[in-house]
Amino acid sequence: MHKARNITRRNWSFLIPQISVILLITLILRWFRIENSLLLGLSIYLLLAGYLKVTIPRWHRKGLYYLRKGELEGAGFAFEKSYSFFKKHEWLDKYRAFFLLSISGYSYCEMALMNSIFCYQQLGNKSKIDELHKRLSKEFPYNPYAGSKK
Repeated sequence: MHKARNITRRNWSFLIPQISVILLITLILRWFRIENSLLLGLSIYLLLAGYLKVTIPRWHRKGLYYLRKGELEGAGFAFEKSYSFFKKHEWLDKYRAFFLLSISGYSYCEMALMNSIFCYQQLGNKSKIDELHKRLSKEFPYNPYAGSKK
């Protein structure tokens, strides 16, 4: 099996909404006159961020789990389920900086397509690769991997 190269892209402007969430939590705690509101607000933010990243993109996380185990068919299926979920809830993916507290520059739909392509390349499923590349190119034309079929 070909070793996957980790592809990341950060959108650092997504830190602004996250800092705003921390400040909002801190202000609410201060309004209730709770001591150490900044430390407590930061703790609540970290717990909330961890909870959201585990529960909402569960199919994405399952896909990554299967990918690490080398179960490419399971991973491909999970990434397709992730794509379907985030396509159905586009607002969640579009505003992931607020609702998932994510600074990823790639949307979950985009990551699901890229990861699915990787899985099906390893499995040698040419028709699935072509279908997914067309979808990636159409929905994310500026993706650096949209036009490259390896």
